Amino acid sequence: MIPDLFNRCSSLKKFFVLLLAGFWLAALWGPANIHSEAFAAAGLPPQVIELNLGDDGIFTSSFQDSVLAVEAELPVPARVAAWARRFLAAPGVGYLFGPAGGGYVAEGRLVLDTRHDCVSLMYRCSELGRADSAVDALEWALRTRFAGGTLDSLIGRTGRVDYDSPEHLDFSLDMIRSGYWGSDITADLNGAVPDSAGSSRYPAGDFVYVPSGSLVGAEIFEGDIVWLVLDPGSESGRKLRQEFGLVIGHLGIVIREGEEPWIVHAASRGLPGYYENGGVVKVPLAVYLSRVEKFCGVVVTRF
Repeated sequence: MIPDLFNRCSSLKKFFVLLLAGFWLAALWGPANIHSEAFAAAGLPPQVIELNLGDDGIFTSSFQDSVLAVEAELPVPARVAAWARRFLAAPGVGYLFGPAGGGYVAEGRLVLDTRHDCVSLMYRCSELGRADSAVDALEWALRTRFAGGTLDSLIGRTGRVDYDSPEHLDFSLDMIRSGYWGSDITADLNGAVPDSAGSSRYPAGDFVYVPSGSLVGAEIFEGDIVWLVLDPGSESGRKLRQEFGLVIGHLGIVIREGEEPWIVHAASRGLPGYYENGGVVKVPLAVYLSRVEKFCGVVVTRF
């Protein structure tokens, strides 16, 4: 009924039809695919915006909007890296694993910028790096974190999202393969080899990575996402592979410092000589790989 009415309306009337449709969807929470034109026209339910942007967190909505307008013409990798640097410099950003009490998963939040783990930091930087407003970043979150989901299946009446939704990708290798967080360019890098160990979820040889000793820093660009591969030769890496099916154990966003790639990441603990406590921190990629024994190399995605 609404599409037929819309087609018969004048331009002014169409505006009011869209406005009323937005109110109607917000009130009734009817099904609406997040990729559909109807969803784009209606916009996000106000509960989602209030929950995720109402307290303004680390960066106010107006600040996000102004920065996004200024940087709109920059390439996406530069924008992603710029947001990583902002989170790095911002006071009051702590580490908290998403499913833990008070974390973004447990709270059903798209935005919880005072508390990040490595995945949520990457989510936010990549969403802001592609958005044209603070609200648009929320839409990017739904389009990528829950690709193919509908509003009524993902969001409750209080505006909270359900990370147990089957549309949500729980494994990092599945995230890489989705292409939502850049193209996997690992096979094009020097030294790339097949993973020979596999896990309880992925067979041996199922993906390629660059071993730590083969990494060429000049091939890793600002704004790349590096996904750290679990070392099957370490006790902790082997356990995570065998018991939980994981092959990726951590990730970070690349920034270039001089001639070297560093990663900005959400760390759960300190790394002597570089940072004392957890939080959003930076460290040379080569140093991190050499100091943390459970990782043996990287997969790289690029926007």
